[in-house]
Parts: sequence; structure tokens; C-alpha cells
Amino acid sequence: MSNINELEKEALSLPPQERERLTLAMWESLEGTSEVDPEGVEIALRRDAEIEAGVVKPISHAEFRRRTSRSG
Repeated sequence: MSNINELEKEALSLPPQERERLTLAMWESLEGTSEVDPEGVEIALRRDAEIEAGVVKPISHAEFRRRTSRSG
């Protein structure tokens, strides 16, 4: 069995559609576990619904990083 760093490297080398499939499978595997913050899940689901409905416009990862950077 590979260690987590090897798994991460391998997963990140997958094509986008396969990474998405893996991400969804991993996320769904957490449902119902005590490790998941229910409030955080609720926020994420609400945000997803807002994006899907067109109520809010998502920002890119780069924009998120820019906005949340400590240096400005």
C-alpha cells in the first residue's frame, strides 16, 4: 500500500474527469461518519445550491487565494 504522499501525487496526475470522479467517491465515503463537521457540510451544500441556481458566481482558486492571503 502506498503512503498518502504517493497516493496524492498519483491522484493529482489523473485527468480532470478522473480526479473529479475520485473526489466525489472520497467525499461520499465520508457521509455519515462522525469525522465530518455537519455544519460545514450544510454550508457547502447551501453554497453549491446557490452556485447551481445562479444566485452567486463562483470565483477561481487563484482569486480565492488572492482574497484570503495574509499579505493582501
